[in-house]
Amino acid sequence: MPTSRTDAFLPVIGESMSGLIQVLRVFTQQEDTILISGPTGSGKSRLARWSHEHSGRMQGAFEVLDLMTVPEELQMGALFGWRKGAFTGAVQNSPGCLALAKGGTLFIDEIDKLSLRAQAGLLHVLEERTYRVLGEGTLHRADVRFIVGTNVDLHEAVMAGRFREDLYYRVNVLPIQIPPLDARRDEIIPWAQYMLDRRHQERGREGRALLSPDAQAQLLGRSWPGNLRQLDNIIRRAYSLAVMSQEDDALLLRDTHVMQALGYEESPTSRSLIEALRVASACFVMEAQRAAVPWDLDLADAFRGFVLGTAVRQVGREEAFLLLGRKRLLKNRNHYKALERELKKVDALVEAVGQSPSPFTDLVDLTLGKA
Repeated sequence: MPTSRTDAFLPVIGESMSGLIQVLRVFTQQEDTILISGPTGSGKSRLARWSHEHSGRMQGAFEVLDLMTVPEELQMGALFGWRKGAFTGAVQNSPGCLALAKGGTLFIDEIDKLSLRAQAGLLHVLEERTYRVLGEGTLHRADVRFIVGTNVDLHEAVMAGRFREDLYYRVNVLPIQIPPLDARRDEIIPWAQYMLDRRHQERGREGRALLSPDAQAQLLGRSWPGNLRQLDNIIRRAYSLAVMSQEDDALLLRDTHVMQALGYEESPTSRSLIEALRVASACFVMEAQRAAVPWDLDLADAFRGFVLGTAVRQVGREEAFLLLGRKRLLKNRNHYKALERELKKVDALVEAVGQSPSPFTDLVDLTLGKA
């Protein structure tokens, strides 16, 4: 069984991870670059943060440069910073991650997404430990410990000409390989309980939130290709469904809640996008009616999670985020307006893939006007 931990960044360490953590603990005491490889959602950022918090730089900053979110043309600026006027659009000075992480740790995630130009810049920093801010001639010392993450085989990227060989040898000094969650099955229930506790606390509810034995069996009988991130999404969605039918602060997550949450994530193979969205949306409406409660923020958040997941599978991650946006609903206290916006975003998605008219007009009327 996994050990019981109080570590905020690695609250669960199973048998398959215990040896890895022992190696990482040794690596953490060194200043060389750590390369953390593993599938998407497996916990690379958690390992990076854990390493920082247990290093001699723990009093310094921990900065993250997620290259999935930075366009290629902005990568140099994000890394080195820029001075006002350095390029079109540089209307004010901006520090880069190297400056922000001074004295601490810089975690560069998805390093395989780094452009060849930015790779050359990073290579210089790793070799010389100096850099220049864009638009400035002054040489700055890079007082930073580097940790990099990737979900691809960097050696294959080198062979394909997408990643510099010299940079590969500079970042692959202290390698760590995280196994997927399906290879760490003793961690599934402890992680699920941790995620459930965290969600319960976020919602400000008292009492315990527990997984029923049947719910645990449902989780253990499932494959988790999306790893910890997918498990977290399922727990959040199941929690949202559970709170609608339980008024007490103490909460029991049942197998029916998990089954419903898993059902919303099924890939619509033969069904069209419009049919998949329609069926799931109707399920959400029926659930709200069954519980005799209005569509609240939890339900809106759960609905948005399903829509985004479906869109990513149908049109790809970047297109889905472009069409649906990435702003969270949590700060918007007008639940009906929040839901209305989500339904309108779905309409935009439907139109973008060439399917019309929208099937959600009656759902908007039902949930916003007549619920």
